[in-house]
Amino acid sequence: MPAIYNAADLFVTPSLQENLPNTIMEAMACGTPCVGFDTGGIPEMITHGKNGYVARYKEAEDLATGILRILYANDPEIASSEARNSVLSEYSQEKVTNQYMAIYANR
Repeated sequence: MPAIYNAADLFVTPSLQENLPNTIMEAMACGTPCVGFDTGGIPEMITHGKNGYVARYKEAEDLATGILRILYANDPEIASSEARNSVLSEYSQEKVTNQYMAIYANR
């Protein structure tokens, strides 16, 4: 899978219901910007205009806008390095472990 994510210019998740999709995390870990709808955990993972594009819920035209913006506009604001950095800073093993430890410490 990393080879596929690395070969892609972007990752699109057209899901209408999601929690915290691993596919977005996997794509971003490979430096691939992501596009998805504003639903569930998607807007928590994709920082609109920074590491991808969050389209208005169920608006296919806005989803297409996000795809085109990343593919053809060469938008420097949506950089592959931002995608990778966001995963490393928010979903690293160390950070997630510390979050779980904090939850258990507060019980």
